[in-house]
Amino acid sequence: MKILGFTFPDDLLYEPEKHVWVRIEDNNVISIGVTDLGQYMAGKIFQVTAKQKGEKVNGRSVLFSIESAKWIGKFRLPIEGEVFDVNEEVVKNPSLINERPYDSWIIRIRIEDVDIIKRTFKPIQEAYKQFEEEAKRVVR
Repeated sequence: MKILGFTFPDDLLYEPEKHVWVRIEDNNVISIGVTDLGQYMAGKIFQVTAKQKGEKVNGRSVLFSIESAKWIGKFRLPIEGEVFDVNEEVVKNPSLINERPYDSWIIRIRIEDVDIIKRTFKPIQEAYKQFEEEAKRVVR
């Protein structure tokens, strides 16, 4: 789906306030990344830091942080589980998020209950209005 020129794939779930997307993978693993609008708002991303593989995480944990010339963001999400994988390619080359935000997942987490993710994060149809309002606000 396109919202004012920004892409939001229909097969993902979203957290519009934090501009993150979640993809439910096999074996209770979820991939997490930054939306097209989120990377646009951040500007050129030059650093990504993430939890380490095997670390336990909860809603208070900073899963990853992103730095750009105009912004530093720490991402906490209401997720409990264990870090399954970190995208080392994105950590080494953070601008991949700017170039291909939906191919550039940052962290994968193995969770206990996928249904919690489905209740916590929204399909694009439910998040559309929030993303549209934000896009109107930031696009010049």
